[in-house]
Amino acid sequence: QSLGSALSDAGRPRATIAVLDGNTLFAGSSALKSNVAGRLANLSVNANSGDVVAGMQDFVKRVDLAVDGKRSALESGSKAGGGGGTGVLIGLGALVLVGGGGYFLYSRNRKKQQAIQRAKDLAAVKQTVEEDVTKFGEEITTLDTDVQLAGQGGSHITEWQQALDSYEKAKTQLAAVDRAEQVRDVTQTLEDGRYALAVVKARVNNQPVPERRAPCFFNPQHGPSARDVRWAPPGGAVRDVPACAADAEAVERGFDPQMREVMVDGQRRPYYDAGPAYQPYAYGYYGGFGDVMTGMFIGTMLGSAFGGGFGWGGGAGAYDAGYAEGVQDSGGGFGDFGGGGGDGGGGWGDFGGGGDFGGGDFGGGDW
Repeated sequence: QSLGSALSDAGRPRATIAVLDGNTLFAGSSALKSNVAGRLANLSVNANSGDVVAGMQDFVKRVDLAVDGKRSALESGSKAGGGGGTGVLIGLGALVLVGGGGYFLYSRNRKKQQAIQRAKDLAAVKQTVEEDVTKFGEEITTLDTDVQLAGQGGSHITEWQQALDSYEKAKTQLAAVDRAEQVRDVTQTLEDGRYALAVVKARVNNQPVPERRAPCFFNPQHGPSARDVRWAPPGGAVRDVPACAADAEAVERGFDPQMREVMVDGQRRPYYDAGPAYQPYAYGYYGGFGDVMTGMFIGTMLGSAFGGGFGWGGGAGAYDAGYAEGVQDSGGGFGDFGGGGGDGGGGWGDFGGGGDFGGGDFGGGDW
């Protein structure tokens, strides 16, 4: 349910909302003209630097004045203290709704909710990577007998040691993961190790050394791909994807390839449709092979997460841009209040940022 609908259901279609996200104040209003709430929030922050509670009290009083059509709401200097206002201390992460002389709290801790979701997503991805590390270790164990029979003087020894080192390194890296972007380092190490293991398999079996290609798209546990194959996701466009020999043959014969599936909300899905949390997972495996990622993830959830740029950190840029737009909305173009409940409410599309009380980081300016 949208915020506007929730307010209407609560009998408050005209209201002013202040969002205190950490130490940052944002504001929007359907009771005041466009940009007014953000401007009042700016004034309150500037007049009460370092004092969040006073700043919120100041903002509530300015809104009261603005609703009454009094231009003193625009005056500099703090309007906190002296009674009136909500009569409550505002907790961090709360939304304070002001309208018609009455007040109530609409609790919402956006940062906490986001942190919980990030932790949940990270735990799921770490479990997936742990399975990949375990699978790699099992394949090393399986090949150990062939390596021993080939002797210590063979041409495979260098790559065998590389595979062993990659396995140990991946385990160490995985144990240290506490941020999503660190997953990329683990899967990159696994990609290196799997290629080394593929070279060992070829040499101990007197076969040609495989080309250094991107891992199999369908399941990176399959190691380096053998060739490209034409494939399309359900409802998507056909594209070339790197595939191991077995999966390429299966696709060309009309069968399903052996997909790398992961758990998402109690259901198993292909990793490329498991959501943006798997972006670093995929980037570690495929990011080192030029523009191979550009086409193969189109039409999947991972393709949407990469957003076409395929460089790491794109999400942060979008976040910063959203915040900048919110702050820009809060300034200038003030005009009359349209006070006392007349026409010309701002609507919920013109949320603005009031600025920072000091300390802490900036929160999101969108709903």
